[in-house]
Amino acid sequence: MLTSSERVFGGRFASGAAPTLPTLLAGRAAVAGDEPALTWLATTLTWAALDRRVTAVATALCQVTEPGQRAAILIARPVDHIVAFLGALRAGLVAIPLAPGNRAAVTDAEPSIVLATADTVAATRRFLSASDTCGHRVLAVDIVEETREFTEAPVAAGDVAYLQYPAGVMVTHANVVANARQAAAVLPGRTIVTWRPPSDPLGLLLAVAVPITTGRPVVLVDRSGFRPPPDAGTLVSATDPDLGRLQEAFAPGALRVCHVVAEATAVVTVEGEPAGQRIAIVGPGGRRWPTGEAGEIWVSGPNVGRGYWNRPAESARVFCAFLADDDEPRWWLRTGDLGFLDGAGALSVTGRIAAGHDSQDLQVTAKAAHPAVHEAAAFGGEQAVVVVELRPGALPPRGEVERAVRAALSAEHGLTPRRVVVRSLGGLR
Repeated sequence: MLTSSERVFGGRFASGAAPTLPTLLAGRAAVAGDEPALTWLATTLTWAALDRRVTAVATALCQVTEPGQRAAILIARPVDHIVAFLGALRAGLVAIPLAPGNRAAVTDAEPSIVLATADTVAATRRFLSASDTCGHRVLAVDIVEETREFTEAPVAAGDVAYLQYPAGVMVTHANVVANARQAAAVLPGRTIVTWRPPSDPLGLLLAVAVPITTGRPVVLVDRSGFRPPPDAGTLVSATDPDLGRLQEAFAPGALRVCHVVAEATAVVTVEGEPAGQRIAIVGPGGRRWPTGEAGEIWVSGPNVGRGYWNRPAESARVFCAFLADDDEPRWWLRTGDLGFLDGAGALSVTGRIAAGHDSQDLQVTAKAAHPAVHEAAAFGGEQAVVVVELRPGALPPRGEVERAVRAALSAEHGLTPRRVVVRSLGGLR
Protein backbone atom coordinates (compact mmCIF):
# COMPACT_ATOMS: atom_id res chain seq x y z
CA MET A 1 0.00 0.00 0.00
CA LEU A 2 1.36 3.42 -0.95
CA THR A 3 1.31 5.70 2.06
CA SER A 4 1.14 9.46 2.23
CA SER A 5 4.67 9.52 3.63
CA GLU A 6 6.09 7.61 0.68
CA ARG A 7 4.28 9.78 -1.84
CA VAL A 8 4.72 13.20 -0.26
CA PHE A 9 8.38 12.89 0.49
CA GLY A 10 9.44 11.23 -2.74
CA GLY A 11 10.12 7.83 -1.19
CA ARG A 12 12.96 9.06 0.99
CA PHE A 13 12.01 6.46 3.62
CA ALA A 14 11.31 3.69 1.11
CA SER A 15 14.79 2.16 1.14
CA GLY A 16 16.29 0.04 3.88
CA ALA A 17 19.02 2.65 4.44
CA ALA A 18 16.86 4.83 6.68
CA PRO A 19 17.55 4.47 10.43
CA THR A 20 15.40 2.41 12.78
CA LEU A 21 15.12 2.72 16.55
CA PRO A 22 17.37 -0.32 17.22
CA THR A 23 20.12 0.96 14.90
CA LEU A 24 19.90 4.44 16.41
CA LEU A 25 20.12 2.90 19.89
CA ALA A 26 23.28 1.01 18.92
CA GLY A 27 24.77 4.28 17.73
CA ARG A 28 23.93 6.01 21.02
CA ALA A 29 25.53 3.18 22.96
CA ALA A 30 28.68 3.41 20.84
CA VAL A 31 29.28 7.15 21.25
CA ALA A 32 27.60 7.99 24.58
CA GLY A 33 27.39 4.65 26.35
CA ASP A 34 27.97 5.97 29.89
CA GLU A 35 25.37 8.74 29.67
CA PRO A 36 21.91 8.20 31.18
CA ALA A 37 19.20 7.02 28.78
CA LEU A 38 16.15 6.50 31.00
CA THR A 39 15.27 6.76 34.65
CA TRP A 40 12.33 5.26 36.54
CA LEU A 41 12.13 5.44 40.33
CA ALA A 42 15.59 4.39 41.58
CA THR A 43 16.57 2.72 38.30
CA THR A 44 18.71 4.49 35.71
CA LEU A 45 19.93 2.77 32.56
CA THR A 46 22.75 4.22 30.49
CA TRP A 47 22.64 3.95 26.72
CA ALA A 48 25.13 1.07 26.86
CA ALA A 49 23.17 -0.80 29.54
CA LEU A 50 19.91 -0.32 27.66
CA ASP A 51 21.53 -1.55 24.45
CA ARG A 52 22.90 -4.68 26.18
CA ARG A 53 19.50 -5.56 27.68
CA VAL A 54 17.78 -5.02 24.34
CA THR A 55 20.31 -7.25 22.59
CA ALA A 56 19.80 -9.98 25.20
CA VAL A 57 16.04 -9.97 24.60
CA ALA A 58 16.52 -9.93 20.83
CA THR A 59 18.90 -12.89 21.03
CA ALA A 60 16.41 -14.91 23.05
CA LEU A 61 13.61 -14.02 20.66
CA CYS A 62 15.60 -15.04 17.60
CA GLN A 63 15.95 -18.54 19.04
CA VAL A 64 12.17 -19.11 19.12
CA THR A 65 10.68 -16.82 16.46
CA GLU A 66 11.07 -15.83 12.83
CA PRO A 67 11.41 -12.24 11.51
CA GLY A 68 8.05 -10.68 10.75
CA GLN A 69 6.17 -12.58 13.44
CA ARG A 70 4.31 -10.64 16.15
CA ALA A 71 5.31 -10.23 19.79
CA ALA A 72 2.78 -8.94 22.33
CA ILE A 73 4.20 -7.03 25.31
CA LEU A 74 2.11 -7.43 28.47
CA ILE A 75 4.38 -5.67 30.96
CA ALA A 76 3.38 -2.97 33.44
CA ARG A 77 6.86 -1.84 34.56
CA PRO A 78 7.90 0.81 32.03
CA VAL A 79 11.64 0.02 31.86
CA ASP A 80 11.01 -3.68 31.18
CA HIS A 81 8.28 -2.76 28.68
CA ILE A 82 10.69 -0.50 26.79
CA VAL A 83 13.42 -3.17 26.77
CA ALA A 84 10.93 -5.75 25.49
CA PHE A 85 9.65 -3.40 22.78
CA LEU A 86 13.11 -2.56 21.46
CA GLY A 87 14.22 -6.19 21.73
CA ALA A 88 11.31 -7.28 19.57
CA LEU A 89 12.20 -4.66 16.96
CA ARG A 90 15.87 -5.66 17.00
CA ALA A 91 14.85 -9.29 16.43
CA GLY A 92 12.91 -8.23 13.32
CA LEU A 93 9.51 -8.85 14.93
CA VAL A 94 6.38 -6.71 14.89
CA ALA A 95 5.95 -5.47 18.46
CA ILE A 96 2.53 -5.05 20.07
CA PRO A 97 2.86 -2.75 23.11
CA LEU A 98 -0.15 -3.34 25.37
CA ALA A 99 -1.36 -2.75 28.88
CA PRO A 100 -1.56 -6.06 30.77
CA GLY A 101 -5.02 -7.58 30.45
CA ASN A 102 -5.82 -6.25 26.98
CA ARG A 103 -7.56 -9.42 25.84
CA ALA A 104 -9.20 -7.91 22.75
CA ALA A 105 -5.89 -6.76 21.28
CA VAL A 106 -4.16 -10.10 21.93
CA THR A 107 -7.02 -11.92 20.23
CA ASP A 108 -6.97 -9.57 17.25
CA ALA A 109 -3.20 -9.50 16.73
CA GLU A 110 -2.61 -13.25 17.20
CA PRO A 111 1.01 -12.92 18.40
CA SER A 112 3.51 -15.72 18.09
CA ILE A 113 5.04 -14.92 21.47
CA VAL A 114 4.12 -12.90 24.55
CA LEU A 115 6.69 -10.94 26.55
CA ALA A 116 6.32 -10.65 30.32
CA THR A 117 8.53 -10.46 33.42
CA ALA A 118 9.58 -13.31 35.66
CA ASP A 119 7.12 -12.37 38.40
CA THR A 120 4.18 -12.22 35.97
CA VAL A 121 4.79 -15.28 33.78
CA ALA A 122 2.32 -17.48 35.69
CA ALA A 123 -0.39 -14.82 35.67
CA THR A 124 0.25 -14.15 31.99
CA ARG A 125 -0.15 -17.84 31.17
CA ARG A 126 -3.45 -17.94 33.07
CA PHE A 127 -4.62 -14.85 31.22
CA LEU A 128 -3.73 -16.37 27.85
CA SER A 129 -5.37 -19.70 28.68
CA ALA A 130 -8.69 -17.88 29.10
CA SER A 131 -8.33 -16.01 25.83
CA ASP A 132 -9.83 -17.08 22.54
CA THR A 133 -6.40 -17.58 20.98
CA CYS A 134 -3.96 -20.33 20.23
CA GLY A 135 -1.24 -21.29 22.69
CA HIS A 136 1.62 -18.82 23.11
CA ARG A 137 5.19 -18.96 24.22
CA VAL A 138 5.86 -16.56 27.11
CA LEU A 139 9.31 -15.02 27.54
CA ALA A 140 10.42 -13.24 30.73
CA VAL A 141 12.54 -10.36 29.45
CA ASP A 142 14.14 -9.48 32.79
CA ILE A 143 15.99 -12.78 33.25
CA VAL A 144 17.42 -13.44 29.79
CA GLU A 145 21.21 -13.75 29.67
CA GLU A 146 23.28 -11.03 28.07
CA THR A 147 25.36 -11.92 25.03
CA ARG A 148 27.93 -10.21 22.87
CA GLU A 149 27.34 -12.32 19.77
CA PHE A 150 24.32 -11.04 17.90
CA THR A 151 23.51 -10.02 14.34
CA GLU A 152 20.58 -7.63 14.08
CA ALA A 153 17.78 -8.82 11.80
CA PRO A 154 17.69 -6.70 8.61
CA VAL A 155 14.51 -4.67 8.23
CA ALA A 156 13.45 -2.03 5.73
CA ALA A 157 12.31 1.37 6.91
CA GLY A 158 8.91 0.71 5.34
CA ASP A 159 8.40 -2.54 7.27
CA VAL A 160 5.83 -2.52 10.08
CA ALA A 161 7.57 -1.96 13.43
CA TYR A 162 4.57 -2.27 15.74
CA LEU A 163 0.80 -2.42 15.99
CA GLN A 164 -0.83 0.38 17.97
CA TYR A 165 -4.08 -0.50 19.71
CA PRO A 166 -7.04 -0.17 20.25
CA ALA A 167 -7.36 0.22 16.48
CA GLY A 168 -4.37 -1.91 15.44
CA VAL A 169 -2.59 0.85 13.51
CA MET A 170 0.41 -0.48 11.56
CA VAL A 171 3.30 1.90 12.35
CA THR A 172 6.43 1.44 10.26
CA HIS A 173 10.04 1.98 11.31
CA ALA A 174 10.11 5.10 9.14
CA ASN A 175 6.84 6.41 10.65
CA VAL A 176 8.05 6.35 14.26
CA VAL A 177 11.46 7.86 13.50
CA ALA A 178 9.81 10.60 11.44
CA ASN A 179 7.31 11.48 14.18
CA ALA A 180 10.08 11.44 16.79
CA ARG A 181 12.01 14.01 14.77
CA GLN A 182 8.90 16.10 14.23
CA ALA A 183 8.11 16.12 17.96
CA ALA A 184 11.73 16.70 18.98
CA ALA A 185 11.88 19.88 16.90
CA VAL A 186 9.31 21.53 19.19
CA LEU A 187 9.98 19.70 22.48
CA PRO A 188 11.54 21.99 25.11
CA GLY A 189 14.22 21.08 27.64
CA ARG A 190 17.31 18.90 27.66
CA THR A 191 15.53 16.13 29.62
CA ILE A 192 12.19 14.58 28.66
CA VAL A 193 9.54 13.80 31.27
CA THR A 194 6.58 11.53 30.64
CA TRP A 195 3.92 9.87 32.77
CA ARG A 196 2.24 8.10 29.85
CA PRO A 197 2.84 4.31 29.64
CA PRO A 198 4.78 2.94 26.65
CA SER A 199 1.59 1.22 25.46
CA ASP A 200 0.17 4.70 24.76
CA PRO A 201 1.03 6.44 21.43
CA LEU A 202 2.36 9.62 23.06
CA GLY A 203 3.98 7.65 25.87
CA LEU A 204 5.88 5.46 23.42
CA LEU A 205 7.02 8.48 21.44
CA LEU A 206 8.29 10.37 24.50
CA ALA A 207 9.72 7.42 26.43
CA VAL A 208 11.36 5.58 23.55
CA ALA A 209 11.43 7.20 20.12
CA VAL A 210 12.37 10.81 20.90
CA PRO A 211 15.13 9.92 23.42
CA ILE A 212 16.74 7.40 21.06
CA THR A 213 16.42 9.70 18.05
CA THR A 214 17.82 12.78 19.79
CA GLY A 215 19.99 11.43 22.60
CA ARG A 216 18.00 13.30 25.26
CA PRO A 217 17.45 11.26 28.46
CA VAL A 218 13.91 10.55 29.66
CA VAL A 219 12.56 10.43 33.20
CA LEU A 220 9.50 8.22 33.66
CA VAL A 221 7.26 9.45 36.47
CA ASP A 222 3.93 8.79 38.10
CA ARG A 223 1.42 11.43 37.08
CA SER A 224 0.38 12.16 40.68
CA GLY A 225 2.46 14.47 42.84
CA PHE A 226 5.73 14.61 40.88
CA ARG A 227 8.06 17.56 40.47
CA PRO A 228 9.62 17.99 37.03
CA PRO A 229 13.43 17.94 37.15
CA PRO A 230 15.27 21.15 36.18
CA ASP A 231 15.48 21.91 32.47
CA ALA A 232 12.91 19.24 31.68
CA GLY A 233 10.19 19.48 29.07
CA THR A 234 7.35 17.39 27.76
CA LEU A 235 4.35 17.19 25.49
CA VAL A 236 0.84 16.59 26.79
CA SER A 237 -2.29 15.63 24.89
CA ALA A 238 -4.98 18.28 24.70
CA THR A 239 -7.42 15.61 25.98
CA ASP A 240 -5.37 14.65 29.06
CA PRO A 241 -7.74 14.67 32.06
CA ASP A 242 -5.06 16.30 34.26
CA LEU A 243 -4.09 18.99 31.75
CA GLY A 244 -4.73 21.94 34.08
CA ARG A 245 -2.78 20.49 37.01
CA LEU A 246 0.10 19.43 34.78
CA GLN A 247 0.38 22.89 33.26
CA GLU A 248 0.76 24.31 36.77
CA ALA A 249 3.50 21.80 37.64
CA PHE A 250 5.86 22.86 34.83
CA ALA A 251 7.75 26.08 34.32
CA PRO A 252 6.35 28.38 31.61
CA GLY A 253 7.10 26.96 28.18
CA ALA A 254 8.31 23.59 29.49
CA LEU A 255 5.04 21.80 28.74
CA ARG A 256 3.48 22.07 25.29
CA VAL A 257 -0.01 20.87 24.38
CA CYS A 258 -0.31 18.64 21.33
CA HIS A 259 -3.00 16.98 19.25
CA VAL A 260 -2.46 13.22 19.17
CA VAL A 261 -3.70 10.92 16.39
CA ALA A 262 -2.73 7.24 16.70
CA GLU A 263 -3.04 6.74 12.93
CA ALA A 264 -0.34 9.40 12.50
CA THR A 265 1.92 7.58 15.02
CA ALA A 266 1.22 10.21 17.70
CA VAL A 267 1.84 13.95 17.39
CA VAL A 268 0.13 15.98 14.64
CA THR A 269 0.24 19.54 16.02
CA VAL A 270 1.93 21.26 18.96
CA GLU A 271 0.23 24.36 20.34
CA GLY A 272 -1.87 24.30 17.17
CA GLU A 273 1.10 24.40 14.79
CA PRO A 274 1.51 21.46 12.37
CA ALA A 275 4.46 19.31 13.44
CA GLY A 276 6.13 18.97 10.05
CA GLN A 277 2.97 17.71 8.35
CA ARG A 278 0.43 18.94 5.85
CA ILE A 279 -3.02 19.58 7.32
CA ALA A 280 -6.23 20.23 5.38
CA ILE A 281 -9.77 20.92 6.53
CA VAL A 282 -12.04 18.99 4.19
CA GLY A 283 -15.72 19.15 3.32
CA PRO A 284 -18.03 17.41 0.84
CA GLY A 285 -16.48 15.71 -2.16
CA GLY A 286 -13.02 15.74 -0.60
CA ARG A 287 -12.61 19.48 -1.24
CA ARG A 288 -10.47 21.72 0.94
CA TRP A 289 -12.48 24.04 3.19
CA PRO A 290 -11.45 27.74 3.34
CA THR A 291 -9.73 29.31 6.35
CA GLY A 292 -11.96 29.59 9.37
CA GLU A 293 -14.54 27.00 8.30
CA ALA A 294 -14.84 23.76 10.26
CA GLY A 295 -14.63 20.33 8.67
CA GLU A 296 -12.81 17.02 8.98
CA ILE A 297 -9.07 17.24 9.68
CA TRP A 298 -6.94 15.44 7.09
CA VAL A 299 -3.20 14.86 7.54
CA SER A 300 -0.39 13.92 5.18
CA GLY A 301 3.21 13.28 6.18
CA PRO A 302 5.94 10.67 6.74
CA ASN A 303 4.51 9.80 10.16
CA VAL A 304 1.14 8.56 8.83
CA GLY A 305 0.82 4.81 9.43
CA ARG A 306 0.37 2.11 6.82
CA GLY A 307 -3.19 1.18 7.75
CA TYR A 308 -5.13 -1.01 10.17
CA TRP A 309 -4.05 -4.58 10.91
CA ASN A 310 -6.21 -7.05 8.94
CA ARG A 311 -8.71 -4.34 7.88
CA PRO A 312 -7.86 -3.54 4.24
CA ALA A 313 -11.17 -1.91 3.31
CA GLU A 314 -11.17 0.41 6.33
CA SER A 315 -7.47 1.12 5.78
CA ALA A 316 -8.14 2.23 2.21
CA ARG A 317 -10.97 4.52 3.29
CA VAL A 318 -9.11 6.15 6.19
CA PHE A 319 -5.48 6.21 5.02
CA CYS A 320 -5.87 6.63 1.27
CA ALA A 321 -8.13 9.65 0.83
CA PHE A 322 -7.58 12.05 -2.06
CA LEU A 323 -8.00 15.82 -1.84
CA ALA A 324 -9.96 17.02 -4.87
CA ASP A 325 -8.01 20.27 -5.29
CA ASP A 326 -4.59 19.02 -4.21
CA ASP A 327 -1.52 20.57 -5.83
CA GLU A 328 -0.23 17.06 -6.65
CA PRO A 329 -1.63 13.55 -6.15
CA ARG A 330 -0.95 12.22 -2.65
CA TRP A 331 -2.77 10.17 -0.07
CA TRP A 332 -4.27 11.77 3.02
CA LEU A 333 -5.29 10.39 6.39
CA ARG A 334 -8.89 11.04 7.39
CA THR A 335 -8.46 11.58 11.12
CA GLY A 336 -12.13 11.63 12.07
CA ASP A 337 -11.43 14.80 14.07
CA LEU A 338 -13.17 18.09 13.42
CA GLY A 339 -11.54 21.50 13.37
CA PHE A 340 -10.54 24.60 11.44
CA LEU A 341 -7.38 26.46 10.43
CA ASP A 342 -6.92 30.12 11.22
CA GLY A 343 -5.28 32.68 8.96
CA ALA A 344 -1.81 31.75 10.23
CA GLY A 345 -2.36 28.03 9.57
CA ALA A 346 -2.82 27.06 13.23
CA LEU A 347 -5.26 24.22 13.89
CA SER A 348 -8.12 24.35 16.37
CA VAL A 349 -9.74 20.99 17.13
CA THR A 350 -13.45 21.30 17.84
CA GLY A 351 -14.69 17.72 18.17
CA ARG A 352 -14.60 14.15 17.06
CA ILE A 353 -16.73 12.04 14.74
CA ALA A 354 -18.29 9.75 17.33
CA ALA A 355 -18.76 6.03 17.01
CA GLY A 356 -22.19 4.61 16.26
CA HIS A 357 -22.91 6.39 12.97
CA ASP A 358 -20.48 5.89 10.12
CA SER A 359 -19.87 9.24 8.44
CA GLN A 360 -19.80 7.65 5.00
CA ASP A 361 -23.26 6.13 5.53
CA LEU A 362 -24.64 9.47 6.70
CA GLN A 363 -23.15 11.21 3.67
CA VAL A 364 -24.72 8.72 1.25
CA THR A 365 -28.11 9.22 2.87
CA ALA A 366 -27.83 13.01 2.85
CA LYS A 367 -26.70 13.07 -0.78
CA ALA A 368 -29.72 11.00 -1.86
CA ALA A 369 -32.19 12.97 0.26
CA HIS A 370 -33.00 15.62 -2.39
CA PRO A 371 -32.30 15.87 -6.13
CA ALA A 372 -30.69 19.30 -5.67
CA VAL A 373 -27.87 17.88 -3.48
CA HIS A 374 -24.57 17.41 -5.28
CA GLU A 375 -22.21 16.44 -2.39
CA ALA A 376 -22.52 15.88 1.35
CA ALA A 377 -20.28 15.54 4.39
CA ALA A 378 -21.21 14.48 7.93
CA PHE A 379 -19.30 15.12 11.15
CA GLY A 380 -19.91 14.43 14.80
CA GLY A 381 -21.80 11.13 15.23
CA GLU A 382 -24.77 11.56 17.60
CA GLN A 383 -24.21 15.34 17.51
CA ALA A 384 -23.80 15.34 13.74
CA VAL A 385 -23.33 18.41 11.64
CA VAL A 386 -24.25 17.63 8.04
CA VAL A 387 -23.02 19.88 5.24
CA VAL A 388 -24.58 19.57 1.77
CA GLU A 389 -23.63 21.38 -1.43
CA LEU A 390 -26.21 22.06 -4.09
CA ARG A 391 -25.84 21.22 -7.74
CA PRO A 392 -24.77 24.13 -9.96
CA GLY A 393 -27.82 26.25 -10.75
CA ALA A 394 -30.09 24.51 -8.24
CA LEU A 395 -32.38 26.93 -6.37
CA PRO A 396 -34.84 24.89 -4.28
CA PRO A 397 -37.17 26.72 -1.89
CA ARG A 398 -35.43 27.84 1.28
CA GLY A 399 -35.51 25.13 3.97
CA GLU A 400 -36.66 22.36 1.62
CA VAL A 401 -33.27 20.64 1.34
CA GLU A 402 -32.62 20.86 5.06
CA ARG A 403 -35.99 19.30 5.86
CA ALA A 404 -35.39 16.52 3.33
CA VAL A 405 -31.96 15.71 4.76
CA ARG A 406 -33.25 15.68 8.33
CA ALA A 407 -36.14 13.40 7.38
CA ALA A 408 -33.86 10.96 5.52
CA LEU A 409 -31.36 10.75 8.39
CA SER A 410 -34.15 10.18 10.88
CA ALA A 411 -35.79 7.48 8.77
CA GLU A 412 -32.66 5.55 7.83
CA HIS A 413 -30.41 6.06 10.88
CA GLY A 414 -32.69 7.21 13.70
CA LEU A 415 -30.52 10.33 13.88
CA THR A 416 -31.53 13.92 14.53
CA PRO A 417 -28.58 16.04 13.33
CA ARG A 418 -27.56 19.00 15.44
CA ARG A 419 -27.30 21.16 12.33
CA VAL A 420 -27.73 20.85 8.56
CA VAL A 421 -25.74 23.39 6.54
CA VAL A 422 -26.79 23.95 2.90
CA ARG A 423 -24.18 25.51 0.63
CA SER A 424 -24.74 26.87 -2.84
CA LEU A 425 -22.09 28.09 -5.25
CA GLY A 426 -22.63 31.56 -3.85
CA GLY A 427 -22.21 30.62 -0.19
CA LEU A 428 -24.51 29.43 2.57
CA ARG A 429 -28.27 29.40 2.10
